[in-house]
Amino acid sequence: MSLRSLLSVVAGAILLLALTISAALVTITSRMERDSQHLWHAVESVRAAEEAEIALLLHNREHRLLGLTGDENHATTMQAAKDNLHHWLAEARRFVGTPEEATILEDLTRNSTEYLALVDRLRPQAQDRVPESRQLLDKALLSAERLVEINIADGRRISEETRQWDELANQLGFLMITVLFIGLGLAIWSIRRYAYQPLLAVRNALVRFHPGTPGAAVPETGPRELRDISREFNEMAARLERHREVQLGFIAGVAHDLRNPLSALKLSASMVRPDRPLPPEDKVRERFALVTRQVERIERMVEDLLDTSRIEAGKLELRPEELDLRGLLREVVALHEGTSTTHALALHLPEEPVPVRCDATRITQVLNNLLSNAIKYSPQGGKVRVELTSTPEAAWVAVTDSGVGIPEGERESIFEPFRRGAATRDTIPGVGLGLAVGRRIIEAHGGRIEVESTQGVGSTFRFRLPRTPLPSA
Repeated sequence: MSLRSLLSVVAGAILLLALTISAALVTITSRMERDSQHLWHAVESVRAAEEAEIALLLHNREHRLLGLTGDENHATTMQAAKDNLHHWLAEARRFVGTPEEATILEDLTRNSTEYLALVDRLRPQAQDRVPESRQLLDKALLSAERLVEINIADGRRISEETRQWDELANQLGFLMITVLFIGLGLAIWSIRRYAYQPLLAVRNALVRFHPGTPGAAVPETGPRELRDISREFNEMAARLERHREVQLGFIAGVAHDLRNPLSALKLSASMVRPDRPLPPEDKVRERFALVTRQVERIERMVEDLLDTSRIEAGKLELRPEELDLRGLLREVVALHEGTSTTHALALHLPEEPVPVRCDATRITQVLNNLLSNAIKYSPQGGKVRVELTSTPEAAWVAVTDSGVGIPEGERESIFEPFRRGAATRDTIPGVGLGLAVGRRIIEAHGGRIEVESTQGVGSTFRFRLPRTPLPSA
């Protein structure tokens, strides 16, 4: 899992938990609000029923008092009670919630209306002598009582539901808080285990890292990004270690290769001593020829070192010009003819010119290195073949020898600076810079160099130069 995925999962889990808590709270709040509204309707319905009952009783009482006293104030009070009865019956209709309530309210309204209509037709003194009026009043009062009882029971039921929802909300809140803390704990633990600890391991490895220090590898654990960082660090450490080994090998190789020419120079210089006569002229000439060869050898080593430093510093300069590549090959082959009596150089060129745009000095340097290597790594002698072929897009130069060959595992590493074949490192002189410099020169021209080899049979080094103008720097 990547670090982005890990953080997305943690953020998603927290968001999902927050949404769940919010949805639960909204649901509980909505239900409790609906129950509160229902409870308020029940209370208002009870109030309306009781007020209607009071209005009926008041109207009945004032009607009796009017029959006893004949005071018109009682008639006024009766009318007020009648108006109140109609008002509270209308209010009760607003809060009807069930069909049963609607039926009871309808009975209350009908009985009350019939009672009032009957009372209005009777004289106050005759009310008690009409049993029907009392029956209608009792029915109306009974309907009002039933309406009150139903709404009280409904209110109690709603109160119990509200209490249960309140308990559920408390339990759910406690559960959600517990889950939230557990989730946060798991998120912190996961981030610490899968992100922080691998990151800390990388940090400790960077602090401990020194070139040549063993055990500098970082465990490739944790999110994908940290594994990539660890892998890149391990590869960098391995490359630095290989580079260090190469440098140590280079120093040993330079010391070994300098020892021979320096010993030859020292031996040649020891021939001319102040206390001895000069050797014969032929011996002096022979020694000076040896000195010249050793100085040239040291000069080539120094030039390779300088070229390597320029390439590594990005200061390799090319001076391209249009030329026929066949001419360069003729000059290089002619230069190496006669350098070995056991090798035969064979040059194969096309009949048509092969124009390329290149730096003649640098390409000559590459050709010299390939030819000298072909001769040097063919200690038993044999044929060295130099061939030039061309296509409309590119020119190919191949140098083939019949020497010791290159093991398959070393065919790429020999192009690295200071790297040489293990089998010939101690028997054939060299510091391992020529091929590395040659590859960079060819690549700077927009080409490539490659090798084909069979161990014990020989090798073919082939490089390609494009037959198009070089891009401007």
